[in-house]
Amino acid sequence: MTRLLWLLPLALLSLTACSSGGDTTSDGGEPALTDECNSREEALTLAQCELSVEGEGQVLEAYLSTAGDEDWYSVRIPATAGPRTLVQITAGYAVQSTAVNLSVNLLKEDGATSLIKGVDKHGQGAPRPVEFIVPFGEPNARLLLLLKDEPNVINRPNFDARSPYFVRVKVLENPDLFEPNDTPAQATPITLVPEAGKESGRAVGYLGTKGDVDYFSFTAPAKKIIYVRLSAPELTPPPAYRLSYELVRPNGTAEAQDQVPNTSIAAELATARRVKDAGKWWVKVKGYQSATDPNTPPGDVRQAYTLEVQLMDEADPQDTNGDNDLRDRATVKTFGPYAGSPQTLSFSGRLGSVPDVDWYAVDVPAYVKNGVPQPSLLHYRFAPGSGGGRFNPLPGFLDRQLLVFTQVTKGATLADQRVACATDVTVCPKGYSEKAEGQGLVESYCGTGTAALCVHSSRQEDPQRFATLRNFEGAIPIPPASPPVRYFFLVEDASNDWADDRDYTLSVTWAEDADEASRFAGGTQEQPTSLTLANDPTGNTFPAPPASATVMNGVLSYGYGRLQPGDRLTGRGVRGPADYDAVPTDVDSYILTIPGGQAQPQDRTWEVQWTVQNLPDGGIPPHGLALDLTFCDGDRLDGGACTPVSRGSRNSPLTLAYRGDSLRAWHSPSGSTSGLQPVYSKAVSGNATVFTVLPYACSCLEPRFVRGGTIRVDVSATERESYERLNYSVRTAYTDYPKGYAVDGGTSVCPAPRQDGGTPLPDGGTAPITYTPGCQFTLQP
Repeated sequence: MTRLLWLLPLALLSLTACSSGGDTTSDGGEPALTDECNSREEALTLAQCELSVEGEGQVLEAYLSTAGDEDWYSVRIPATAGPRTLVQITAGYAVQSTAVNLSVNLLKEDGATSLIKGVDKHGQGAPRPVEFIVPFGEPNARLLLLLKDEPNVINRPNFDARSPYFVRVKVLENPDLFEPNDTPAQATPITLVPEAGKESGRAVGYLGTKGDVDYFSFTAPAKKIIYVRLSAPELTPPPAYRLSYELVRPNGTAEAQDQVPNTSIAAELATARRVKDAGKWWVKVKGYQSATDPNTPPGDVRQAYTLEVQLMDEADPQDTNGDNDLRDRATVKTFGPYAGSPQTLSFSGRLGSVPDVDWYAVDVPAYVKNGVPQPSLLHYRFAPGSGGGRFNPLPGFLDRQLLVFTQVTKGATLADQRVACATDVTVCPKGYSEKAEGQGLVESYCGTGTAALCVHSSRQEDPQRFATLRNFEGAIPIPPASPPVRYFFLVEDASNDWADDRDYTLSVTWAEDADEASRFAGGTQEQPTSLTLANDPTGNTFPAPPASATVMNGVLSYGYGRLQPGDRLTGRGVRGPADYDAVPTDVDSYILTIPGGQAQPQDRTWEVQWTVQNLPDGGIPPHGLALDLTFCDGDRLDGGACTPVSRGSRNSPLTLAYRGDSLRAWHSPSGSTSGLQPVYSKAVSGNATVFTVLPYACSCLEPRFVRGGTIRVDVSATERESYERLNYSVRTAYTDYPKGYAVDGGTSVCPAPRQDGGTPLPDGGTAPITYTPGCQFTLQP
């Protein structure tokens, strides 16, 4: 049975009480609902069964009050209807619960030919409106609307005698002026006109109906760049579909496609592609439908989109004249023989389309001086330019990358070369100790492609920490060698889905490394420098070493330096969190001999101070220093040699590196937070910055280390801010122990050694003397 309630405003539907389907008893003793509009004939003959489409359309409320109840209505299309006339149907339940799964079917006058159908299969959830828009432009035609329940179980129809459904039919004009353009044959031509060195055209369209597809076409010659942008403003409430597009080649296959992530944001989709197939291209604009979604995207006449198409010449000379998208077609330049001054080679390019991959290479000749092969340094820097940019950078995640390779040729076969690349550090050095994640990167390039490529350096875009690609710089050590070496440089967007059409410059400088040459001393391996640790008999300059101190001088040139705690995440220095170098940092090694060790069992205070030259412009120092210490335990011999002392299970040396915060020194009680102090000072002196180990650190040499006779000091950079090659100096000496330090307005003394024994015994003998050192500066091995 059905009862019609005419012209009920939609705003009042929300006040309708929740229903309980299947109850035919009227609420509050009302008479039973009347039964009208139950057939095609009644819809075509009864005035109350015809829905008005005037204005915003008539809103009708009615009931599906018995099992199997069907409601039929008629709609008359206005005489003014034409090719762009649309019929919009909206129907549903404005309650939180109903047993009816509302089916809405729009049919032609014969009652058998369906134009479109929608069903609210809400199951146990809240009902959702059924809404669709269909084109229909026959003047004065009559359509039929059939509403009924479509149960999940065919022989068990549902009904609802308490809650009415609402239905509205509206006739409107399609705002899309290009309809019909639903097939490639009907595609709307995009007229391209000259504009500032390119050709441009645009169109504004709508996806107004369910499953609507709009095709646009244009002609593109080979070697041009096609730029396509599809945009739409944000709407409230959001549009009924997610905007998407396909760029279709002349052969009908998709060159590119994308969709808006969600409907609540403005649509911004774009791509730039290099034309390989000349001819007619198409842009297909549609609502996004995933492969697993059975529902055709609805239309929405509120959502206007703008399609822009541009054609332009390829502006990258490498891509125009030879295409350096492959390694074997890399743009190659060669350094001349080294003649005493640095040489620089520069490359210019741009990422002008998707995918655009640029390969470059430099050939570095052998550097031989006075007949002896010498180490040298390769410094590179990538800088984005301000030129170009004929289209806005494509939307999407910024993940440009730069990688530096050499090709591994050791081995008779490619398989042998892959093994050597992955395992032999003499042909492919490994920086895994600083960045374990680098192993996957290195092994991927060693093991794939047509050649075994060794990754020497990798830079990844990190726009939050390093704007304007500030981390795209590096220095690579070239060990002494006779044959020339070719270094490859790969510039690309890691996802291969981004371009900006802006110029960039890659500069590569080759220079000698005199400091490294002095440490190789004609060999193929860098050798430690041997020095004698100076004695400070007075300690008058403590904590600074005296003028007679032992001095370790050097230049740290390559690598990006050590990372202090938290450094990788905060993005300090010249490298990003995801960057990799096969040689993480330049390390200068020294062996300090402690004179007279076996005759001196007493503890010794160790004075340490280092100086780093500031940047040439007077700025902060380009880096700090890290001093890795390895002691020799003279009381534990292994085959006549002392046992190196490291930091327990980590098997890494004790490291001195500046930190300005208050720390717990080795002698402070474990777990105590009182009395903590800085253990280093930092001061600018002239054009340098000086770091000194403070008295609170109680830095000292245990008797076993004095007897061991040597200390190995490995000097490297920390928190590097520049690749400038600047000087450092480490000054050190030993003096008497223990020393005092200030604390709580007074002074305290480092733990003193203790000597026991030597007292007479009852039997007339003398107790043996035992010596307990106060210094415990290092952890036990």
